[in-house]
Parts: sequence; structure tokens; C-alpha cells
Amino acid sequence: MKIRTLFYIALLIGLFGTVTNLIFISPLPSILALAVLPYLFFRHSVFVIPRFIYYLYIYFLFSLAGILIYYPPSLLAFGFYRYDGNFIISYLPLLLIAFFSYNVAVDSLFKRFLVFATLVNGVAFGLNLVLTNFAAITDWGNPETYFHGFFKSTNGAGGFISIVLSLNIVLFLQERKRKWLLMIFINFVFLIATTSRGSLLGLIAGFAFYFFDRTNRAYLIRLALFAIVAVQCAVLTYTYPLYTMYVRDADLSEAGASTYISPLFGEVSTKSANIAIRAVETWPRAVDCFLHSPLIGTGFGSVNDVPLRYKGLPYVVSLNDQPKKVFNDAHAHHSYLHILGEQGLVGLAIFLLFWHALYRYLKKGADSIVQKFLLVSYFNLSVMSFTEHRITSPSNALPLVIALCLYMLKRNFDTKKRNSVVSTSSMESPI
Repeated sequence: MKIRTLFYIALLIGLFGTVTNLIFISPLPSILALAVLPYLFFRHSVFVIPRFIYYLYIYFLFSLAGILIYYPPSLLAFGFYRYDGNFIISYLPLLLIAFFSYNVAVDSLFKRFLVFATLVNGVAFGLNLVLTNFAAITDWGNPETYFHGFFKSTNGAGGFISIVLSLNIVLFLQERKRKWLLMIFINFVFLIATTSRGSLLGLIAGFAFYFFDRTNRAYLIRLALFAIVAVQCAVLTYTYPLYTMYVRDADLSEAGASTYISPLFGEVSTKSANIAIRAVETWPRAVDCFLHSPLIGTGFGSVNDVPLRYKGLPYVVSLNDQPKKVFNDAHAHHSYLHILGEQGLVGLAIFLLFWHALYRYLKKGADSIVQKFLLVSYFNLSVMSFTEHRITSPSNALPLVIALCLYMLKRNFDTKKRNSVVSTSSMESPI
């Protein structure tokens, strides 16, 4: 079997496997990419490499250097790839994509995927209703009954369903069929049941930004992003001093967030507590890392190694010297702050160059259902990442990355076919 066929099959399995992160199916393309990537550099045929792929290679190399400097044993730990280094799992398939082409019927494929994902989530939703004695739709204040599908967390499920719903809405707007409208309602119920507010915000913003982009009102996108950043900076101006006073040097291993939540805010609901944790602990922690090492950050994987202990040139270049290394999801709950804290201005700049170049690539693509879905999902994931570390999370990023790989396989195939026709025509032209 040819490698390109094997890669295509892996992408198919990975795409349909994104419906869960309880069983590790979706990372299959990443594992294959890791296995065959060294071989590909000896190939002579390669398609034109898009600019965003170049930036992604640079970001991978920069991150690898950061890992080797901070804690090299991370590379041998499964937990690292599951949590701290999950961007490797999420984006590794893209490093292969410039080497292959395949005639993929992408539109029909993603219609099948939408139906499959909706059915799987329907089964999970039904099980959740039965197991909670229907409390999932009657007791909205109980975190134990929140819908998380076949995912570990409600945010993971919410982000995935938000991406699926983006595809669903794009299909309905394109074809105006009642079955897509019915599925929009069903998937929207699933999304609401997760109580993931960031996922709902991302969905709304994704379509709003897509509309602004298509109507040549990109200035509204920039204005909205500026407003989000300004509001979050204002929040951090207030909460960062609270972090330095109550959280930075505290041992949260036993009492956890209650160490500071109750004294500062009193008794609050679970959802309100989650907001407080972001505002007072996780966001300021990433900012603290950035302030102590603004250029290159405090080390890849260092944000959740607490309490933070800095070693180096203060406020210029420092690493987190905490001897206890952990791999968990106690990240910054904000993708851009997380990257800024661990990899500094240099790392964030490289990642944003990659991210913006990806947008330019998608924008130049020919109109199709999948191209529109990818653009909406791109905006969706970009906005969700302001409230959670979504941009590297496999549950949220892999559906976009695998869809992008399949879309690029088809684009490469069309380019190869077009060039072949031009070459043949040129050879047959009379002298």
C-alpha cells in the first residue's frame, strides 16, 4: 500500500475518531506522521509548500528547543503529549501534507461525518439522560449532570460540538435542506447541554467574523479582537495583584482554589468559581511567567509546574526552577497567554505568524462547503482560545487540522492535475 493511501486512511479514521477523546483514535494521523516524516525528506517530488507550513516547522523547532532546555524527559512521557505538549499531537499531520495529493470527495465526506458525529453525540446524550434520571435537562445547576458526550470534559465536548455545528450551519446555508435544519436544532441542544459558554461564544463569533470577512469588513474583526484583549487586560490589571498576594506562593495541592476563592468572593456557584479561577489564578500565572521571562518564556511545559520558582536573569530570561514536573490540564485556560508565558514574545510571534498565514491560505481557496467550514471553524477556534487553551487541544484542534489535511490533499490533487493538463497542452502545441 502506498504511503499516500495509508495517510488518507489514517486521516479518515482520525476524522471520525474525533467524536471522542476517551479512546485515542483521532491521534492516529499524528502517529503515522511521526513515523514517516523522516523518510519524506528524501523524496524528490513535493508540492509547493504553503507559507503557513514553513511557519509551523519553525514553531515545532522552536518548541523542541524549549522542551530540551526546560525538561528533556518530557519527550518520553505519555502525559506530556496528552496535556502540556498536546500541540504536537494536534498539528503534526500538517507537516506531511505538502508531500501528498489525493482525489478526495471532501464535500460528501464531511456530510457523512456530520451525520455520524450527530448520531454518536445522540447516543451519548441519551445515555446521559438515562444515567442522570433526566436531571441533565431538569437540574442545570448541577455540574455532575452536565453533558460531555464521549469526552473527558464539558469544554472538550462543547468545543467539538461547536465545530460540528459550524459544519452543520454551513451545509444548511449552502443547500437549504430541512434535514440540515433539523440537525442544527439537535446539535444546538447538545451544545447548550454542555454549558460551555466559550464554545457558544466561539460559534457565534466564528460566523460573525466569517460574515465580516466575506463582506470586506475585516476592520470589524480587528476591532472585536482589540475589544476582547482590552477587556481581558483590564481584568488582569485588577486580578494580577490578587494573584501575587494570595495565589503565587500558596500551596494549592490540598484545598485547591478554595484557598483564595472563598476569602475573596465568598460562596459562589461552580460556573462563577471557574471564572474566578481563570481571572485570579491561571491567567495571572501565565502573565507572571511572561513578566519574568518576556522574550522566550519560562520553559515549554512550565506554566502548570507550581509553585513557580524562577531562576536566571530576573525579568529578562528566567526558567521555572520548580523541581516537581507535572503533566495535567492545569494550563492557563487561555491559549495566547499560555504560549506567551511558556515561550515568550518570540514563541507567540511565530505561532501567530503561522496562524495568520493559515487564514490567508484558506481565504485564497476556491469556494466550497469545506472551505467555508474551515474558515468559520478557524475563527471559532481563534475566539474560543481567549477563554480556554483550545488552540492546541486535540478535542478542538484535531477536527480542524484533519479537515484541513483532507482539504489540502484535494487541493494538491487538483493542482497536480491542472499542471499536468497545461504541460500536455504545451507539448502538443505546434512550433
